[in-house]
Amino acid sequence: MNPNFTTIITPIEPSKVEWCRGYLRDNADPQFGGEAAFLECRPLFPFDKIAGLHFCSFVILDAADGGGPCLVFEATFDGPRAGFLDELLKYAPIGFDEVYRRCVGYPLSGTTTPNLVREYWERHDVGANTFFSGSPGRTVVQVKGENSVRKGIVSFLSARFLVDAILPGRPAGLLDLVTRECIRGSADNRWAEQPAQLPWQMTLRTQIAVAAGIVVALLACALGALVCWALGYRPSALYAVLPLWLETVGHATQHLDTKVSALPWVSQLTEVIQPATLTGLMLLSVMWLVVRAAELLLRSASKNTRDQHLFWRFPLQLAVVTRYALLGVLIGVVTLAVISGVDRSPTWAGILVDGPSGILMSLGAVLVVMFQLVCIGVLLLVGWYCTTSLQLMVELQPLSKTRENLRRMALDVIQFAMFLLVSVGVLLVAALLPETVISNVAGMARSLTYGWLLMVLLGWSGVMAGYLVGLLALCVVGALEYRDRTTFEHPAGLLIRARDNARKYAREEAGINRYQNHLASITCVKPGVLRYWILRLVLFAVNVLAKFWFNKGELGGIPTILSARWVLIDGGRRLLFLDNFGGAWESYLNEFIDLAAVKGLNAIWTNTFVNAAGKRYGFPPTRFLFWQGAQDARPFKAYVRQSQVETIVWYGAYPMLGVVGINANTDTRQDLFAPLSSPAIDRFLQRL
Repeated sequence: MNPNFTTIITPIEPSKVEWCRGYLRDNADPQFGGEAAFLECRPLFPFDKIAGLHFCSFVILDAADGGGPCLVFEATFDGPRAGFLDELLKYAPIGFDEVYRRCVGYPLSGTTTPNLVREYWERHDVGANTFFSGSPGRTVVQVKGENSVRKGIVSFLSARFLVDAILPGRPAGLLDLVTRECIRGSADNRWAEQPAQLPWQMTLRTQIAVAAGIVVALLACALGALVCWALGYRPSALYAVLPLWLETVGHATQHLDTKVSALPWVSQLTEVIQPATLTGLMLLSVMWLVVRAAELLLRSASKNTRDQHLFWRFPLQLAVVTRYALLGVLIGVVTLAVISGVDRSPTWAGILVDGPSGILMSLGAVLVVMFQLVCIGVLLLVGWYCTTSLQLMVELQPLSKTRENLRRMALDVIQFAMFLLVSVGVLLVAALLPETVISNVAGMARSLTYGWLLMVLLGWSGVMAGYLVGLLALCVVGALEYRDRTTFEHPAGLLIRARDNARKYAREEAGINRYQNHLASITCVKPGVLRYWILRLVLFAVNVLAKFWFNKGELGGIPTILSARWVLIDGGRRLLFLDNFGGAWESYLNEFIDLAAVKGLNAIWTNTFVNAAGKRYGFPPTRFLFWQGAQDARPFKAYVRQSQVETIVWYGAYPMLGVVGINANTDTRQDLFAPLSSPAIDRFLQRL
């Protein structure tokens, strides 16, 4: 079950803003319970009595752009929204009633008619355009329970070692001891025998990614078909002309066929594969290697997120797409070569009718083929060993850019050679089949292969067309960014004001929550229809990725976000960001700057600005939406300081736990009764 959330924004009577702020500070803000792992709630706001409440906070937004001040109450909780709101009215009726009586439109009867209050809250619930949870599927009870189980295991092992100084010699025996004594031997922990139920978005993450890739490929093919149709080529005509194109390529390389056929290691292959086809395969292989080498050079040149920009990333992505397209063509041409080779190869089935000598010859041919297949199998094992060694090489020690490129190239070449060996093996096996089977299968395989080549051609054309449209869109964004430099002040002008905003971030610097923090930010959306829809599109994309891909505890590589939401309010004129995160404010923002998430951060906040001292300050200038921006660290932090709103009240159900710890506790529970290998048991013990 994914956590639910609510974001209730209600207008406050302007004369009551300071009263509400003071009342919430004095009566709602919990106090940290010393070294205890909980927050001591106030009597009027006993948030800890709501079993399913993960986080909640109160924030007050000042009047802006003709709108009045607003009270923001946001919460992340388990179960349906209606049940959560009913629990608020059940456990904190007086406190909430006192606060919301100062809000416009609140029912005069107050909490004496809870249904009216709940309807009032539901009307003002703006939800979120984008929501992210660092531990989806984990309820409050589960988070606390799994943490208690881990602590119990650590205490048990520590006591057993210190008191008895006896532990099983084998890791498996140690795991058996833990499950027997700590879990099954404790009535409070037996519930941990049941595996944790995770959301389907997590368990089917890989399948969803594959399905999304297939959908994107089909859409690219459809776009490619439209492009070809616009150029006067219908897909049916392309399918019919593909064999002629391949034949034309063969004739164009005919002068190379004689030289290629003369090579000793190629002469045997030309007995079953046409020289023109073989020459085409070699040329395609060379093209693939050249594109792969260019891709590796571009990738190493733009590996650091601070050095990346459009002029490196765009050709890199084109090289990646072209490499995969060439690989698809290679697969199709190799398949055609195998089919033509099977057609040209003699089969042993026709020799059986020629008497005893024919039988002996056919058996000899079969033995030769079997020996060749064994040799291919040995070579495949050697290739598998080499690929494994190359993959492990980078895990043992970091490599320089040159050595890393050579490693990747060697890995690709070996894997490609293994693919060719498998193709030769298929050719050898096919030569042993009866001619009737070969003729039936070959015709069908040839039709499917031409269909595959057509899909590759259309897909590549569609992707190129999509990239062209994307490049034009980024050029439009670049024009908007150029205009913004003259419209908005540079955020470097906010550096001095950052010191004056101490009250806004006092909680994050020296507040009650030492391990978890809360950030509230409000920014204005830059004027213009394009800016508004760019922002909405980016928020939609981040929301989809957060739900279906970034659901393993990280958002763009950042492992400290417990929950976050972006909300467009005031008809899309302002962007509200509410975030529960682990660690200090400074280190948290540094993660945004240094990790891949900086692209998403730039794409969102480059469409916003803040007001200060009668001036409009833009987000640090970005280049083509995704690059630079927040990587200008000091102006970026000054911009965040200016946009930050004071968190008046914050509550967390498990304030001393981070995302990494929560997810590690779930993994520990999952491994308790699962069959584990020795390395997996070592990882289990390391998590403790």
